[in-house]
Amino acid sequence: MSETKTRILFVRPTLGYGGADRITVNLLRDFDRSRYTCDLVLMRKEGEFAGDIPADVRIIETRSANALLMFRALIPLIGSGAYDVVYSTSGGTNVPLMLATFLSAQKPVTVLSERSALFAPGKNRLKQRFFHWMKKLTYPAADHITAVSAGLQKELLQELNIDPGKLRLVNNPVINDELLGAREEKLQNIVFQQQEPVILAAGRFIPLKDYETLFKAFQLVNTKRKSRLYLLGKGPLEKKLRTLAITLGLADRIHFGGFDKNPFRYMSRCSVFVLSSRHEGMPGVLIQAMACGAPCVATNCPTGPDEIIKDGENGFLVPVGDAAAMADRMLRILNDPLLREKFSKAATASLARFEHRAAIESYFNFLHSS
Repeated sequence: MSETKTRILFVRPTLGYGGADRITVNLLRDFDRSRYTCDLVLMRKEGEFAGDIPADVRIIETRSANALLMFRALIPLIGSGAYDVVYSTSGGTNVPLMLATFLSAQKPVTVLSERSALFAPGKNRLKQRFFHWMKKLTYPAADHITAVSAGLQKELLQELNIDPGKLRLVNNPVINDELLGAREEKLQNIVFQQQEPVILAAGRFIPLKDYETLFKAFQLVNTKRKSRLYLLGKGPLEKKLRTLAITLGLADRIHFGGFDKNPFRYMSRCSVFVLSSRHEGMPGVLIQAMACGAPCVATNCPTGPDEIIKDGENGFLVPVGDAAAMADRMLRILNDPLLREKFSKAATASLARFEHRAAIESYFNFLHSS
């Protein structure tokens, strides 16, 4: 790298409403401007976080039909020689970035990011196998590949022909002053103002989040302890989930709160936070909930939850898809104020590696070994 500022081009599809979108915004807000300049290329400037990009970060839209086809617009950007580093922050833009690099005359440092399991239950198997094949062909040529959890790092080594020296474990910059302040903001919500305990979940309404199991677990909980389930998020399965709530006789007890840029004020006030996922990479929403002091129950899915929660010490882990176990752990927390207090205190004390400045640096420091 030269002594002048390192010029970085970040690449991702959009800035929707997921955890990786929020992480990208955090990176672009707080990178060291004395060392780097950053641009961002997107298919389209759209999504809940699109308006949060700092003014000094130039946004380039490719208007591609899908993420894979972004490679055509990336070729001239990379070939211009304007960037020292091209950095994908989405699994969906890793392959097109590498294809564009192969076809470009310039060869900047390439950084890929993997944020979720390579093979995910509920997704199109043929599509997954195609991209697995493409990743196996292209990833070995990258200069660096980041993984957000040790479990995901291990999976990448097992499944792809990658030099272990290229793999970097990075910690998502989740806990910052914004979160710590936002969790204290006033919450005017009738569900949280009632006397009954509130169980909270947050995330996209998609198959991998497995809200069906959560609903069945909540049905078991509600027979023994009258409570409320509050969902933050949106997604393609919302209509199906609303129908399921009616079918289970819980339409008046399961509440759909939509997307909220400040989920932290809900997390700091809920009785239990639940992550019901079938798989993750490193669940930022679980880290956020723990940082807000919420007692947590999470599935022990691949990958990430068992790197955050020590079962019985700062939360509970349950098997994937096990509604009975999930309900049992929720009830144990709801019925034991001392356990809630123990988990709340232990959770906030166990997250130092996700604090903002150190985590931000983990995304950049390895560039200077190139």
